Amino acid sequence: MVFLFLAVLMTLSLGYAVSLEDLVQDTLENSLLIKGKRLDVEIQKAQTRYLKSSRFGELKGSLRGTRFEDSRILYPLTPPINPTNLVGARNQFIASLSYTLPLFTGFELERNVEISKLLEEIRSIDYGLTKNEIVFNLKSAYLKALELRRSLEALKAYEVSLEKLLSDVELAVQLGRKAEVDLLKVRYEVERIRGEIEKVKSSLEALAETIAYLTGREDIDPREFEEVKLSKHLDWEGLEQKLLALGVLKKASLQENIARKRLDIAKGRFLPRIYLSASIQRNMGNGEYKDLWQVGIALELSIFDFGKRKSQHLRSKLELERSRLFKKNLYRKLKRDIAEALSRIKAYSAEIETAKRRLRYATKVEEVERLKYEERVSDMFHLLYAKAQRIQAQTEYYRALYGRERAVAYLMYLLEELKDE
Repeated sequence: MVFLFLAVLMTLSLGYAVSLEDLVQDTLENSLLIKGKRLDVEIQKAQTRYLKSSRFGELKGSLRGTRFEDSRILYPLTPPINPTNLVGARNQFIASLSYTLPLFTGFELERNVEISKLLEEIRSIDYGLTKNEIVFNLKSAYLKALELRRSLEALKAYEVSLEKLLSDVELAVQLGRKAEVDLLKVRYEVERIRGEIEKVKSSLEALAETIAYLTGREDIDPREFEEVKLSKHLDWEGLEQKLLALGVLKKASLQENIARKRLDIAKGRFLPRIYLSASIQRNMGNGEYKDLWQVGIALELSIFDFGKRKSQHLRSKLELERSRLFKKNLYRKLKRDIAEALSRIKAYSAEIETAKRRLRYATKVEEVERLKYEERVSDMFHLLYAKAQRIQAQTEYYRALYGRERAVAYLMYLLEELKDE
């Protein structure tokens, strides 16, 4: 019967367990930042369609009605003029269609369409980078919560051990076997550990709020988090190829290309603009009407603008140079960050092995000090110190263990491998 109850209890606990994969999925579905970046992609696509349409000009229609103080002729006079054929009306209506087409704008319209297409790619990259960053933030918070949960378990076990020791020491003091000062030392340590427990609980609550914000969920409880599968062997071959394929570098290249096209636009401002215009209208009044039409080509050229185009050209050249420098600096920074991440992983791996050995030694020392204290060979200070050292070693082991996982997650973030998880 007892085994059946335990089996049911375990099944229920597993049913309420929350995995990192579940939280990642919730985040990708519910994150307002990700939804905003997805909208940015659609907005830029709409802007591209708008700019493409502007290359085909604009067709306008109008209808205008006017009442004059006396009769006015319906249409402009052209020679020869025959006064007997003039048609006038006080109430006149004009219906018209006009079409304007930019034939040549110094390549500005074409370059703006190309820039908008490049911005589409940038918005798409930003969408992926945002997912990558948010998943990393979630994973980092999740791993930190697991670390703190382990620390909390160790501190609570230490608290239980101290309370048992406190009870034993109280009895020993009453029987005159231990000094009153031993009782004070244990009480002090109990209060200190309770304070540590409250601090860890507060940190866990803060992490729960962070995870709730990222995932859009309200039922976040770190006690229900599943353990993650810890990484063992890592093979980061081909980092140089991965680095060159990163979205952030591609984005920098696109920004450089945009700066180059904006320089082309600045150069094009020194060229003339050519427009085709055509219109047809019908003037109506007193049952009469007259159809009029015209077609024309206009050429516009700015002769002198007090250095405005020259300043714009210089600014565009400087912006292009800045984008090139930014791309080079970004590449160097990424190489440095990846190298530091790899070093951090190695350092944590070494620290894990050291912490394992320290924990084994600290556990043995605590047991020895406990026996020595019970046999009155050692004092309370050495026993409490040994217990504290064992808890510290246990805490440092989990700090190194989950710290290594966060370092691995950071490297995956730098390599943009988290957005597709």
